[in-house]
Amino acid sequence: MKTLRSPYFWTAMLLSIFAVAPLLRPGYFWAAHDARHDVYFILQYNITWNEGVLFPRWSPDWAFGYGYPFFNIYAPGATFLGTLLYRTLHLSLENAVKATFIVTLLLSAWGMWLFVRDWLDERAALVAAVAYVYVPYHLVDVYVRAAMAESLALALLPFSLWAVRRAVYRPGAVTIALAAITYAAIHLSSNLVALLFTPVLGLYLLLLVCQRAAHAPERPPLFSFASLRLCVRRLLAPAAGLVLGAALAAFFILPALLESKFVNREQWYGGYYDFHDHFVYFAQLFDPRWGFGISIPGPDDPLSYQLGLALFLLAALAAWVGWSRRGEKRAEIGFWLVILLGSVWLTTAASTFAWDQVPLVAMAQFPWRYLSLAALALAILAPVVLWRPDDQTTQRPDDQATRRPNDRLTPLLLAGLIILASAAYLRVEITDPPPGGATLAGLMEFERSSDEMTGMTSTAQEIATWSPLADLHMAGKPITSQVDYGLVNANPNLAVDARSHRVMEETVRVWAGAPGQRVPFYRQWYPGWTETIMDPDTGEVIQRFPLTPEDARPPYGLLNVPVPEGDSLLRISFEDTPVRKAGAAISMLAALVVLGLFVVAGVSRIGRRGQGQDQD
Repeated sequence: MKTLRSPYFWTAMLLSIFAVAPLLRPGYFWAAHDARHDVYFILQYNITWNEGVLFPRWSPDWAFGYGYPFFNIYAPGATFLGTLLYRTLHLSLENAVKATFIVTLLLSAWGMWLFVRDWLDERAALVAAVAYVYVPYHLVDVYVRAAMAESLALALLPFSLWAVRRAVYRPGAVTIALAAITYAAIHLSSNLVALLFTPVLGLYLLLLVCQRAAHAPERPPLFSFASLRLCVRRLLAPAAGLVLGAALAAFFILPALLESKFVNREQWYGGYYDFHDHFVYFAQLFDPRWGFGISIPGPDDPLSYQLGLALFLLAALAAWVGWSRRGEKRAEIGFWLVILLGSVWLTTAASTFAWDQVPLVAMAQFPWRYLSLAALALAILAPVVLWRPDDQTTQRPDDQATRRPNDRLTPLLLAGLIILASAAYLRVEITDPPPGGATLAGLMEFERSSDEMTGMTSTAQEIATWSPLADLHMAGKPITSQVDYGLVNANPNLAVDARSHRVMEETVRVWAGAPGQRVPFYRQWYPGWTETIMDPDTGEVIQRFPLTPEDARPPYGLLNVPVPEGDSLLRISFEDTPVRKAGAAISMLAALVVLGLFVVAGVSRIGRRGQGQDQD
């Protein structure tokens, strides 16, 4: 593999160690914005993995134990990775989070190196890889915000750009499959980053297709039917890859889109989350101060929104280079300058109209999230100053220009300058564990003290502030049943005997002395909860049907499950809905197509080798 043989690649990975080093310190950055969330995400994921559920859509201990469909609507990729590291490397929960961030930093360097190597050359790729790791917003994501999902998604963006570029210039089974896998991975890492990045990726693809067609040997007249047909032909492979990528992630995308209406979305956008209070002031884009606080209204945020002076100057030089030098790369330089300016504009109050009128813009939640796209553009533009028009080739973008010995030091100097500019920010705030630490008791205390991870579903009239289940967790006692026995014991026509309890299901034996009785559970209603009535002696299924919002009781929308008169076995279980089943079927079919593409490519490669035609 060319990458593993390149000293520039290994230099880029080695230079990333300065960003990794703060994460190797003993202790944990508990006070970072999402640091506690990350720990409890992995804790919850691991609990469900222990019961054999590898993609747990239901988080059993959210909302003080009432549960919440968190990973049905929030991309699970980073938590999946963190849980995998936790289990395979036998790490603590805190170290699993830190290990996940280390992986994302290294992936960032690798992905950016691949993309810029294909676009420019290996020298430029070294600078871009270092720039992407050390761009201030990326460091904010890791050290200050501890945004595990966003950090992973940012690491994957260059891989997707690289795969799409390959699919345009070298269309084939493998490049289509790579475009699909990388695009799907972004969707599975962060809903918000996928939302922000998809228009950029689509526009970049169109630019590449038009540029490729313009430099084709046949060169049909511009705006002619022949030119349109050539563009469409160039578009087929990468577009197929992106559609296939969306299909690969359909098992998550479809439920996230169609079932998010069943949760209380006002908790995501109201109050503190009103985007009008979080626009970035222009001066903040160049303010070198660094803090660990959260975003607040006004210009005095203790959170850094800077672009990075060194990277801003390199972007300005890229603009000058693109303007002053002719060559095929000028269009792409201009594209990334537009993305940089556009994303920065969307962070400021000047874009209020777009935030108020364009729903897709407002779904970013905070305007400063668009700095993620600015960070991507800054890293890509950083090495443009090294580009010379005579270095390019229009036939194969990954062919490398002839090296000049006196040029080998320049990328190292630029990389060093970028690291030096961010050196003051390479630190984390290690703090003592909060009450309860990385335990379920700690999760309960966190939910109570911060009003975080207390999401309620659409059937709730109030947000819970505590529960009897939380009392059990605080006492370190296991939960053996989620039946509300307080209500059961007050009902002379109802008797319930717990038989088995799991995070996704529960079985009880019920005696109902009158018609119309209901068994109350400490579980929130959400699509997927299913009731099964069985014969108490044989276990034979008598009835089976999904529970509806009418089967929820106020004020928290908890399950109130109807039972027939007499003696019966009742099981409630969280199962796949038709939407989830459809998404899973689409993803399975897409996975088979991707596998088939690799098989086709492998067979073709073997055939070429047999004929002595494989030159790559």
